[in-house]
Amino acid sequence: MITYVDTSSLLKLLIEEPGSEQVGLLWDTADALACVALVVVEARAALAAAERGARLTQVQHVEAKSELSVLLDELTMVAITDDLIAQAAELADREALRAYDAVHLAAAVTIGADVLTSADTALCAAGERCGLHVANPLEP
Repeated sequence: MITYVDTSSLLKLLIEEPGSEQVGLLWDTADALACVALVVVEARAALAAAERGARLTQVQHVEAKSELSVLLDELTMVAITDDLIAQAAELADREALRAYDAVHLAAAVTIGADVLTSADTALCAAGERCGLHVANPLEP
């Protein structure tokens, strides 16, 4: 079973917040974990924003970047291809998704993920419409 992890879920493993425990359980019990390669950029940007917004200290930011590298090594990365971009563009139109959310959904569909974990309700709803089982760590 492949569990697709979007950035909002991945960050819950790096920053203690609501849903962190649920994502940890999903991570630990998944047979295989995957994400699109753009997660590196999106996660680093989110961590930097967390430091700027005082959710992380400078030391915590450095530690979180190090932990991110470890987590990324456990993920199978989905490459950005022309086909993936085209599929994401279609999903953005059809599902009214933001750009990176559309890329995440396209990647999950492309690899035949069984589960999509995301704390984004719009992405979760679109994932369900695309036939994925959804695990939103913010919902019981």
